Amino acid sequence: MERRSFAAEYEPRPADEGGFVGRGEEARRLRDALREGPALAVVRGEAGAGLSRLVDEVLGAAEFAGWTQVRGACPDTPDPVPLGPVVDALAALPHRPGLLGRPLPPVTGTVGLVVPELAGLLPPPPASAADRETRRGLLPRAVGTLLEAFGDAVLVLEDIHRADPATLGLLHRLLGAMPPRLRLVVTEDAAPGLPVLGVRVAGRTRLAEVRVRPWTPEETEEFVRRWPGTPRPERAEEPQELAALVHELTGGLPGAAEALLRAAEETGPHTEGEDGPWAGSLLAAVREAGVPARVRRELARRCAPLGEDAWRIVEAAAVLDRAVPVGLLAEVAQVAPGRAEAAVEACVRRSVLRTDGPLPVFRHPLDRRAALARVPGPRLARLSLRAARALHRGGAGPLPLADLARLYRAAGRAREGLRCLVAAADRAADGGDYTTATRLYTQAVADDPGAGGRIRTAAKLARTAQLSRAGDQVVAAVRQVLDEDDPPPPLRGEIRLHLSVVLRNQSGGALDSLDEVARAIPDLEASDPQTAARAMAVAAIPSIKGWPVDRHRAWLDRAETLAGRVTDPVARAAIAANRATALMLLGDPRAWAAADALAGPAGTAMEAAHHARGWTNLAHASSALGYGVRARAFLDRAADGLADTSSPYLEGLTQTARLVLTWHAGGWQGLHAAADRTTRLYPEIPDLRAEAMLVRGLTALHVLGDVPRARRDLAEAARVTCYDTGVILTASAAATARIHLEAGRPGQACEAVEETLRQLERTGGWVWAGEVLPTAVEALRGSGRTARAHRLVADFTAGTADRDAPAARAALTVCRALLAEAEDRPEEAVGLLAEAEARWRRLGRPFDAARAAEARGRCLLDLRGEAAAGGIQEVIEVYRELGARWDVARCQRLLRRHDIVTTHRRGRLGYGDQLSPREQEVARLVVQGRANRDIAESLVLSTRTVEHHVARIMRKLNATSRTDIALEGWGEAGAGAGRR
Repeated sequence: MERRSFAAEYEPRPADEGGFVGRGEEARRLRDALREGPALAVVRGEAGAGLSRLVDEVLGAAEFAGWTQVRGACPDTPDPVPLGPVVDALAALPHRPGLLGRPLPPVTGTVGLVVPELAGLLPPPPASAADRETRRGLLPRAVGTLLEAFGDAVLVLEDIHRADPATLGLLHRLLGAMPPRLRLVVTEDAAPGLPVLGVRVAGRTRLAEVRVRPWTPEETEEFVRRWPGTPRPERAEEPQELAALVHELTGGLPGAAEALLRAAEETGPHTEGEDGPWAGSLLAAVREAGVPARVRRELARRCAPLGEDAWRIVEAAAVLDRAVPVGLLAEVAQVAPGRAEAAVEACVRRSVLRTDGPLPVFRHPLDRRAALARVPGPRLARLSLRAARALHRGGAGPLPLADLARLYRAAGRAREGLRCLVAAADRAADGGDYTTATRLYTQAVADDPGAGGRIRTAAKLARTAQLSRAGDQVVAAVRQVLDEDDPPPPLRGEIRLHLSVVLRNQSGGALDSLDEVARAIPDLEASDPQTAARAMAVAAIPSIKGWPVDRHRAWLDRAETLAGRVTDPVARAAIAANRATALMLLGDPRAWAAADALAGPAGTAMEAAHHARGWTNLAHASSALGYGVRARAFLDRAADGLADTSSPYLEGLTQTARLVLTWHAGGWQGLHAAADRTTRLYPEIPDLRAEAMLVRGLTALHVLGDVPRARRDLAEAARVTCYDTGVILTASAAATARIHLEAGRPGQACEAVEETLRQLERTGGWVWAGEVLPTAVEALRGSGRTARAHRLVADFTAGTADRDAPAARAALTVCRALLAEAEDRPEEAVGLLAEAEARWRRLGRPFDAARAAEARGRCLLDLRGEAAAGGIQEVIEVYRELGARWDVARCQRLLRRHDIVTTHRRGRLGYGDQLSPREQEVARLVVQGRANRDIAESLVLSTRTVEHHVARIMRKLNATSRTDIALEGWGEAGAGAGRR
């Protein structure tokens, strides 16, 4: 016989198939029980929680590879074969004569009487074993003696709650006299009503119970992240939304989660892109996957023994799709109450249902869908109507209108379903749940056969969609009503007004939005001056991608002429929010008084939402003007207003405002990760995603020094923004131009800012030019185009002369200094840059202040040489405090260009065959696949210098290629495992 592990049949899945997550503590407890000699480990949890997988993973470890492992499972049959799981386990014992090197005791021959595979390999059984009762008494001792002969051994019996009496009897007898090197592992379903293994173990035998629960949402997310088809964090789409959907559909049960992802892979669209297969498509595939065959078949197996009453209960629960008392289930299923309770208990024992407190429900939505799919169409209609009527009659509290709408539609009662659907949406909107309201209104527009009903519902939909996540389907539904149903002018104007806001904020473009509101105003002026005033206030909000700012000011003036005729509180709140926003974005000194007008109490949830929207917009606008402290105060007010409402758009708007404020304030630690999370949280709201991606790109450049990643993010932010109010296009263009300037490419830097400059010239929105114009002047100066730079600065001066925009004034001071430097007036430039630095510091923007100080230090270096190096060294320390790695490298390169070499007081000057700190940085970038030019941009070095570094690295590591550097251990984590 050959001694080996018998875990091969149960090999754990490779790590690239989702991995083993969320079971660290359970695995530790099971390992501890196995290590400590004779033990019984009970692994307990609900079906599908991964009990067998846990046992697989632990026993498959190298620590137990030399142990003898045998395994059997108690069958799910009404008439199990006595001792079947034990016989199956022992039949897998290694059987080669002479394996053990010593004869087995005669009692072990008893095993051969019940395990035919071993009959010819064991000693002859004792004569007394011919008697059935004697054999039954000898068998536990024979099994224990046989397993003891193999040394360290594990006997696994799965699903012990199904064990036949003979198996249980043998297990009890074995536990009474456990061999010292034997371990028993049993798995047990924790469903209420199932048998629980009751045992009494000897004092030296350890009893351990390991409870396995479903995954938490965080553990499900980790599983999804490890799945090979999931877009990785560095890709465009974050798997968080996918993980949330998987957890919702599967209840965190690992078996169902794996089946769902596998089914999505098999049935979904296979998309190949630069991010690899499935990038951006797995989420859609999961949504469309339906019920995986594995889940459907497993539910059918669990339902098979159920009687007629129990199946009726399952059907009723599937149709209702909500937790209800047993009495209501019985009414829908038409089962007598007493029999219904017994039927529910049977369903719970079979893990078809579980109890949510006193209320039975499906364990997860996939099980419910699988059960519903088995209900024939005519019966489904009857059950749905019966369920709707039962819900109308019974239950305390508000009617479940959304469920009633679904049930009436399934019953073929379209009119009743539509009425309930609109009522459910109205209730959600009144309660501030705009996401639910938008979803239900969109469905109602699609379901309504009448043009009049569609028009009324579309007006509500457009109104609530402003405050939720409105996707393309919302815009399509509203536009279809406008194009095909010919709404009367007042409603047509109102719908267009609200649609323009949706387009502006979430899914369109600035000009699309503005053109929509311009079309709305003529309809509204003739019939509804209040709404007309509101539309004019919307048209007054400017954008760098919109109309010239004078046209926005004109609409603002017209709105103010109608403001006195507005009596509706919600309209007044909306107009006040828009007016304050427009004035602040324009840098109009009247903005502060307009902001104060929002401080009044809100009488309804919609008024509160408009106030919160106003505060959030004011935070963005005042931050861009340079009022960071006031912007934070606005955000605090917005947070208070959002406490009692649910508006994903406004919540996201506050998050992106905080990101930008944190960037300007220099709180960069953890900012890249925060911007990354926000970017991935709002993929369907362009401006939120763009603003978060802007901050992610800026931190990738200045904090991480990752130029390629920064360029991708900055370009994508500029591409996706819709209604940019002067931050995204300007900041992304400026940062991209800075990359080109540092690489000695002023012409390409000019190209990077040109489109943004054209937009500023077209709109006259010079109050927003502070982010880009200093860099643009530097690029134009480097390209010999100082005349264009002078014209831009003159326009900037005129466009901000009467504006309340301190950030623009500080930027204008920098522009004048750069022109003075270009025209060989260094002393004037130094004075202006000192003034700009002071202005930026007063505004609480340390990075901008440091950049002005760096420019001043550069001028002084040209004037005084090495004597001025101290100024640059001070700037380097400021950059280090900020965490601005890329900027530190740029300043160090500036000093090197002036032949100023800095040395550290500590540390060796030579590194021998070890890599220097700079070589370590280069090595890390090499193994990331970066080209020498990319490395040069990231570390602010010349390409030739990088080539020298790479050559020295390869020499020190005895590497013959760049790939060999990775093999020496220089991965992304940083530390080299090779030469240290």
